[in-house]
Amino acid sequence: MDIITFGLISASVILLSSVGFALIVQVEGFLNIAHGQMLLLGAYSGLFLSNLGLHIIPASIGAAIFCGLVGALFYGLLFRPVKAKGVLVLLFTSVGAAYVIYGVVGAIAGKRMLAFDLPLVRAMKLFGQPFMTIYELAIVIVAIAVALCLHLFLAYTPAGKSIRAVADNEDLARARGIDPLRTSYLVWFVASALGGLAGVFLGIMGSLHLSMGWQQIIIILATTVLGGIGSLYGVMLAAFVIAFGIEIGLIFVPASYRSGLAFLIIVVVLLVKPQGLQALWGGGRDRTH
Repeated sequence: MDIITFGLISASVILLSSVGFALIVQVEGFLNIAHGQMLLLGAYSGLFLSNLGLHIIPASIGAAIFCGLVGALFYGLLFRPVKAKGVLVLLFTSVGAAYVIYGVVGAIAGKRMLAFDLPLVRAMKLFGQPFMTIYELAIVIVAIAVALCLHLFLAYTPAGKSIRAVADNEDLARARGIDPLRTSYLVWFVASALGGLAGVFLGIMGSLHLSMGWQQIIIILATTVLGGIGSLYGVMLAAFVIAFGIEIGLIFVPASYRSGLAFLIIVVVLLVKPQGLQALWGGGRDRTH
């Protein structure tokens, strides 16, 4: 039962953070290492708002919106000016942005571990066994709801269709009257907001510390590679594969090997399906730009 519980919770956090990361990969075409620090920023922002007296729900929403705005600001100030210089420059810029967020949060919050001050609750029971607390259940429900809403947003709204068009071919999208710049700002806002929300959830389930962003970006990278670069639905599935694989692996190895387990899962899966999990439904389409 513990494997199911912790697997679902871990998968929910990984899903929220990795989908945002994959969205930027799909539209912008590079690995945004700073995305991991959005979890750090979201966790500490949520804690700050919670300490101001806000209930955890509006605090979480506020932290997500704040991270979304920071992500959009970073795109406009840091990434957009160097976008024409290529993927490698964008990658190194993201590493620099990650250290900026890490340094600012560390300077303000300090190096000590912190935690959300939430009322203690008993775990709900399933078949007579402790299953989840109300906080854990809420995290799982929100993650699934966000995944569903993101699917509906991308599939049926004009803004979502614009994102898909720009991700597929920016020049063709521009010829159809779509503004790639506006689309990019929207993508960075949504992706960073999801990362911030995932950071709040991560903080709720454990403690807040400055290394959490660096730790999570490893898992996010593993999930994105496993799901298939540029495949949002592959990443969603990969989040559950990685989470449950890690929880099962932790039965045999210490928790310090969590990142190693994630990459071991990648090696095993890619040996069978080189295109990642997206190959299961024929989603292994190569990008042409």
